[in-house]
Amino acid sequence: MIEILLKNKEIIKVKNHQEILNQNLDFHVMQFIDYTDQELNWVEEKFGIDFSIMKHYEDIEISSHFLSSANQVAFHISIPYYDEEKKLVESPVFFIITSHGLFFFSSSAVDNFFNKTYSYKFAQLQKLPDFKDILKFQLEFISDYYADVTESETKKVKALASTILLEKKFTKEVMDLITRYNFNNLLLKESLLETTRVFNLYKKNSWEQKNDIKETIESELNDLSVVSDYIQFNFERLDDLKENVSNKIDLEQNHIFKMLTVVTVCISLPTLVAGVYGMNFENMPELKSAFGYPIAIIAMIFSAVLPYIYFKRKKWL
Repeated sequence: MIEILLKNKEIIKVKNHQEILNQNLDFHVMQFIDYTDQELNWVEEKFGIDFSIMKHYEDIEISSHFLSSANQVAFHISIPYYDEEKKLVESPVFFIITSHGLFFFSSSAVDNFFNKTYSYKFAQLQKLPDFKDILKFQLEFISDYYADVTESETKKVKALASTILLEKKFTKEVMDLITRYNFNNLLLKESLLETTRVFNLYKKNSWEQKNDIKETIESELNDLSVVSDYIQFNFERLDDLKENVSNKIDLEQNHIFKMLTVVTVCISLPTLVAGVYGMNFENMPELKSAFGYPIAIIAMIFSAVLPYIYFKRKKWL
């Protein structure tokens, strides 16, 4: 699908590029959702766009996230978003700025999430007067979005901390939740660093002078820095929670080991007495004693009770 925001504020939605082949579009933004190779070839031929950034975005070198030339500036970030199962995942999105306008490439999953969650914000996009304001809106939206997602994850971490620390309850799933929240924060941190670097590179690029939005970029970089601090705080809090749970598990295991030790001692000593007098050797005078049996029973009882009293005084029980 292709969505086009024209300069006259009209929005055009078409299924593929063939529906707009013969149209001379005067637009600010052209968004491609679940784009195909045919659509990329059409854009490359019609607008002279270089798609190197989309072909090499999986390279290890982070330099592939930002590419600039005399005709365009392109950057890529991996946006974290919540899928249908409410799990935080990431998907690549691409921005290419040319003299024709802003080209945006994403998946339908990302587009559906943002349209559903931020429909009220995107309605404002149509009201913006010129391309400069539209570009500022996109940059501001990115930093605001990171703040929203980080706030959402922070609330989850606080709720988990309340369960573990205040209510002193935790289940087998708690460690899995801590691991999941750590992974979510890792996605956010990595994407945030990537976005911060892209913003810094764009601020130093000659294309920034054409659009003159340096103040906006600096403001958003400051906001991203604050968000990064919150993410780091979430990491530290999750580490504390993990250590707290591990300590509680260790205490419970120690208590179980103590109980097993007490039970073992209380059982083993009577068993020893019974084993001795169950050997039935001929030269065992106790076997011929009239009080041999009750004496053995009393000895077995005392051998079980005395260790119990000892461990009770040691506060093992």
